[in-house]
Amino acid sequence: MDNKLFWENYFRTYDVLNEAIPYQKLMEDIIRACEVKREDLIFDAGSGTGNLCIRLKEYGSTPVGLDFSENAIEIHLAKDHDAEVYFGDLTDTLSFPDNYFNKIVSNNVLYTINKNLRLDVIKELYRILRPHGKLVIANVHTGFNPILIFWDHLKQSLQVKGILRTASDLPGKVCAIGKMFYYSYCLIRKDRNGKYAFMQEGEQRNLLLTAGFRNVPDTIKTYSNQSYLDMGTK
Repeated sequence: MDNKLFWENYFRTYDVLNEAIPYQKLMEDIIRACEVKREDLIFDAGSGTGNLCIRLKEYGSTPVGLDFSENAIEIHLAKDHDAEVYFGDLTDTLSFPDNYFNKIVSNNVLYTINKNLRLDVIKELYRILRPHGKLVIANVHTGFNPILIFWDHLKQSLQVKGILRTASDLPGKVCAIGKMFYYSYCLIRKDRNGKYAFMQEGEQRNLLLTAGFRNVPDTIKTYSNQSYLDMGTK
């Protein structure tokens, strides 16, 4: 499947993740690490269907999204008509001035970018971030297993909702869940074929350090331990 077509199809199903408890926690972990303030201008690098931007706006900040999928942007705008979101490619020079954003976030984007270009992408994000600004980035890692995310969701749902509500929620979502497993399997195949590359241990943190970020703590595992989260300060 053509890369562009793959993502256009993937994003039509992507928002089913909003109902997955591990995905909700992933969003919360990114926002908590970002230390969002009401006056913050925040760039979402690879904003997809706008889930993170919408949550950031709920905290009173001003998010600005960018994505290379026109379909994802349309879905984002359908959910938030006032969203500020642009079409673009993170591997190009971004059309923002130096030292522009207070914070930058990025979720499950960098692993889709050629390994040889990743440092350049991080350096470009560094350029548009204000001094003392913060970057928070998360990506799935090698060995990514979507089944573990699904089981984690079921376990947490059983604890919160009980068996009857958990069971009643599933039938209406079977088709969407099936599609998500299919696309996740496609991503795993692409990773094995070298088209994408899930994050190696320490890779993401080293990219931040090499690009010049300071105060880079140890990597955090999130998303049912299927994703690495790293952060740094300019």
